[in-house]
Amino acid sequence: MKVTDTIKRSGRNLRAAKLRTLLTALAISVGGFTLTVTLAASAGAHMYTNNLVKANFDPKAVFVAKDKNYFSNSNGDTPQAYTSDLATGRGGTLQKELTSQDITKIKALPHVTQVLPTYNLSAQFVTRPDSTAKYTGSINVYDSAQKPSIKAGQLPDDLTNGEVLLPDAYLKPLKFSSAQAALGQSVVIQVRQLSGKTLAKTYGVVAVTTKSSLSLDFNAVGPYVSADEAGQLNSFINGGTVLANLVPTAIVRADSTLSADQLKAEITKAGFQARTAQDLEQFIGQIVNVLGVIIAVFGLITLVASFFGVVNTQYISVLERTREIGLMKALGMSRRTVSRLFMIEATWIGFIGAALGAGIAIIAGTLLNPWISKKINFGNQHLLIFKPAQIIALIIFLMLITTIAGLLPARKAAKLDPIEALRTE
Repeated sequence: MKVTDTIKRSGRNLRAAKLRTLLTALAISVGGFTLTVTLAASAGAHMYTNNLVKANFDPKAVFVAKDKNYFSNSNGDTPQAYTSDLATGRGGTLQKELTSQDITKIKALPHVTQVLPTYNLSAQFVTRPDSTAKYTGSINVYDSAQKPSIKAGQLPDDLTNGEVLLPDAYLKPLKFSSAQAALGQSVVIQVRQLSGKTLAKTYGVVAVTTKSSLSLDFNAVGPYVSADEAGQLNSFINGGTVLANLVPTAIVRADSTLSADQLKAEITKAGFQARTAQDLEQFIGQIVNVLGVIIAVFGLITLVASFFGVVNTQYISVLERTREIGLMKALGMSRRTVSRLFMIEATWIGFIGAALGAGIAIIAGTLLNPWISKKINFGNQHLLIFKPAQIIALIIFLMLITTIAGLLPARKAAKLDPIEALRTE
């Protein structure tokens, strides 16, 4: 019997037991649905991660710290030796901070064009001149290579002292009628030392920023000032303390002769910890992969149960069709053809179940994508991205699984003695 004839015959056999075929295929479809959604969510999360890193990190920049714990989740099992550049870091632990000498050393490295210190600054309050409305917030350093989304005005190449970018979250509290109306107006930022001494500075609003779905809020919402201005505020806030001359990290850029990886190597050689935007992307991607594996495990558990379901279904089919098998073998059908017939039936079940599960996942995912994006603030991007190549590969994989599940029943059918089989009632 030709392979095409065997395929057609196996299809007729499955149609003769429609309910049993459908129930078995549905068991496969559950695993197919779960794995399809997992692959789509993983693709969407990876795309979002790529866009997130591109929107928040300059691919040519290198992020530098002095303490390796800034780029790891462990503070070590042994106490570290005290040095004068230790400051309170994450979780209240002491970590090495970059000193002014370290910044000078990094600036002196070949091909380095910019070293931008980062600061963890908080305003006592933000207000308007002659206003009693006061609101707290962080103070962010403006980096011209990491451009925030703009609601009104234009982003400058760089901020000068006395200029500020104001987030739109402050418009209503500070009684600005609109983002456009805030342009050119003045706001006051007041900071305070631990001793209680305060400093109030007035800034002109050059642009109004708005939160993007790709923004990373490392700090609370707050205005952007120039790096020089942030340095002056840091010196005042931490005046008289060790923190006045320390910064946790810095952003370093080099000229076009050095790639980010080469710059990272030079900085590492100088004794500092360094990470590129690609390193950060890989780190976030690892978290996404772990979550994807956890979800996929549940789908695979379902497939294990479905595997034995296919074995059981096909085994019962062999028992029910014993006389039919005996007749086919008596008429000259080879053992190989009989075995192939039952394996193809199992493959058909896998195809139906996989296609059904993937189809339901695509339809449901397409309908739910806008709602999901709104709930998790993904903006115009969708969490579930269905890639045809992945779906086709998944269907083939599930067909292979069910084909393997059909091996044992097919083997039993092929070994049946035709004379004994024809005697079966």
